[in-house]
Amino acid sequence: MYYVFLGESWLVRSGGSNDGAHLDHQEHGASASPHESPKVMTTPLIILAAFAVLLGVIGTPAWPWFDSFLSGHAATLNFRGFLENGILALMIVSSLIVFAGLGLGWWFYGREAITSAEAPDALERLHPGLFDLLRHKFYMDEFYQATFVNGTKSLARISDWFDRWVWNGAVQAVSYLVLGLSWLARSADKYVVNPGFDEGCQTVSTGGKLLARLQNGRAQDYLRFVGVAFALLALFLMWTGER
Repeated sequence: MYYVFLGESWLVRSGGSNDGAHLDHQEHGASASPHESPKVMTTPLIILAAFAVLLGVIGTPAWPWFDSFLSGHAATLNFRGFLENGILALMIVSSLIVFAGLGLGWWFYGREAITSAEAPDALERLHPGLFDLLRHKFYMDEFYQATFVNGTKSLARISDWFDRWVWNGAVQAVSYLVLGLSWLARSADKYVVNPGFDEGCQTVSTGGKLLARLQNGRAQDYLRFVGVAFALLALFLMWTGER
């Protein structure tokens, strides 16, 4: 706040001696001295500030509208609510802390005129370590980078390794196993089951054709077979009897 709002502008402090900068402002239609923003910017800011002040009262013990809404009672404005449960003491302590912070800021940055933005900071001159801690925002970005960001990257790499070599590897192994079993089943069916079944069927078919020729329904053929059988039987008996 002291750097931006309470210090002198460069043109006012130097008396506008920089003719080049002055002419550049004039060429672009800008004033050489600090000026307020136009109404198109200040009017919304005034409205926001008014509502910020008014909304600060809503929901406080002076007007507990939400608690009254839950209990079914009408909310009434009563500033004595600040005296209950030590609320007034808390408000006073917090206000003192705010004013102490403002006073501390004035002590560092408001007592002496700030010569330039490149000048060493007052707190940096007093306590460089504390200023460095504040400049690095308590090293929260570095902590977040070292923990959450790098941790997320490490977990992502671990997940990628598991997905690539464990889960996907297991799926590939199962798929290769199924393909191997299917190849074995196909080979057994093609080279073992089918040939045996086909040859057995061929043998049965051949035997059936032979029997079909023998049983053709002609009595003469049956008598011929019987005569041949008797002749063969007689020859067999005669040959065995001689021995």
